[in-house]
Amino acid sequence: GITALGVLERDINEDVMLTWSYPAITQTMGQVLVGRCGLDDKKLSDAYRWSKLGSTWHYMMTAPVKNNKHPRVNAVCIACLSDQFNPEKFKALLLVLLKMYTSEPSGTPLLKAYLTLFRTAEVGGWADRKFDNRRALIAGSIKSVVKAFGPSCVLLWSAMLLKKRIFVYAESVAELLPVVRVLPLFGSWHRQNWGLLRPFVGLTAPELKDLTSASVYVAGCTDSRCSSKTEYFDLFVDVTTAKITIPEHAKVGMAVTGFHKSLASTIVKAADKETDQGIIKVIALKTKELIAVVKQVQAQSASAPAGMERFLADVAVAEGLTS
Repeated sequence: GITALGVLERDINEDVMLTWSYPAITQTMGQVLVGRCGLDDKKLSDAYRWSKLGSTWHYMMTAPVKNNKHPRVNAVCIACLSDQFNPEKFKALLLVLLKMYTSEPSGTPLLKAYLTLFRTAEVGGWADRKFDNRRALIAGSIKSVVKAFGPSCVLLWSAMLLKKRIFVYAESVAELLPVVRVLPLFGSWHRQNWGLLRPFVGLTAPELKDLTSASVYVAGCTDSRCSSKTEYFDLFVDVTTAKITIPEHAKVGMAVTGFHKSLASTIVKAADKETDQGIIKVIALKTKELIAVVKQVQAQSASAPAGMERFLADVAVAEGLTS
């Protein structure tokens, strides 16, 4: 469940610091939280945001502070660290924790809250049991992503299926997170692995190092310089312009076959008449059919359709089907 709580404060000199945490948050995680929390934005837009570093998810919510006891602090961010992916669940919890903090701006109410959560998994009307972590996997809108990118969304499917490294760029966190969270629904639903998401990252050394050690990931970024970091991605998704590009080094491995083209039109058609769950099913079924073909080719009971040899061999490697 919840592994730590933290408080980040912004003072009147615009300095942002991690001022309290329990249990103690590591220095690296603290640095990354300072960069990702959003307190550097004067307007505090996109107050709720979430991301991941290593194996730890962090959910963060900012709010302005007007408290006479703390005249030097003008904004705060409460951070909740967890080993679980569920943005809706932790948003509800952070609203409760933020209320506690604003009524008494110190670590004391949060320490009490943490200990209560540790014991009972509920606090201030919030209860863990009211949320289903499996629902979080399908809570986003895959339909809106298909509508935005059209037939080129088949590149998302291919990259996810082949375990490629993906960078997603958007101008704001609010545009970024809904796209990043649904990408595992393209081509890798059968793996149920949302842990490869790094929904919002900066370009600092510890964050890039985390990507390198993850080796397969979907990383979201709002810093436009990320497009030049081609050594870190095999696919670049620009949400702002709705364009998907493949860097030179990845072109061979991301080549499009006849199967891709027919799947692209199937997905686009599904987005016209199906619900989000309907689209997820269509993609999952087509992926399953393709993997069945890969298994036949691997067992030498069938030969690869023309022009698909390389692609099927790559799928076999990604699926761990090679002997």
